[in-house]
Amino acid sequence: MEAQLKNISVVIQSRRKELDMTQEQLAESLDLAVMTIQFIEQQQRYPSLPILFYICKALEIPVKVGSD
Repeated sequence: MEAQLKNISVVIQSRRKELDMTQEQLAESLDLAVMTIQFIEQQQRYPSLPILFYICKALEIPVKVGSD
């Protein structure tokens, strides 16, 4: 689980920076507290699936459901 959290955190932070978006802007677009985004990026909190989906949508990260 910890490896998954690290990977999610790195992807979210990298993509947010690629889009030249601040944590504040991302949090505001999702109606979340900035601390929530900070905790996710610092690997201190694992986002719920709905929050993760909305973060991915806001950052234009493709979401694949299911397994191969």
